[in-house]
Amino acid sequence: MISGLAMAARTADKARVVASGVVGKVDYNCSMDRQLFAFIGADATEYLNAVTSSADDSGVARFVSDRVASKSDEAISAYNDILLGDSPTEGTEEVGWFLEAREKRGRGRTDIFTWPDLIDVEEGRDVPLRADTPEWARPKA
Repeated sequence: MISGLAMAARTADKARVVASGVVGKVDYNCSMDRQLFAFIGADATEYLNAVTSSADDSGVARFVSDRVASKSDEAISAYNDILLGDSPTEGTEEVGWFLEAREKRGRGRTDIFTWPDLIDVEEGRDVPLRADTPEWARPKA
């Protein structure tokens, strides 16, 4: 997190990769990035400029803090809850994509059902075991 916002640090890291010109598997301006941008009232270019304005996260922290200064703690908490709970909608094609991605990148974690948790597991961050996995995300016997 940067300035109390989920996704702000990850999006900043991806912006740095884009700014460096390194070609890779970075998907800057993905749907989760756009949720952040919408919440803070910015776009991908403005965020990229904020990230590259300093050698560390201080530039983006100033930018984000200025953008959320008028938002309540409740609004920030609601944004974080929505983003961190982002999961496929049951009964849609997205469920298939998610389960396929989890099979490939989820390190055997069949309890995972949110996109942020899948990203964290894939990138080696600790994700607590979940006991609230919905039926659509449970392995079929």
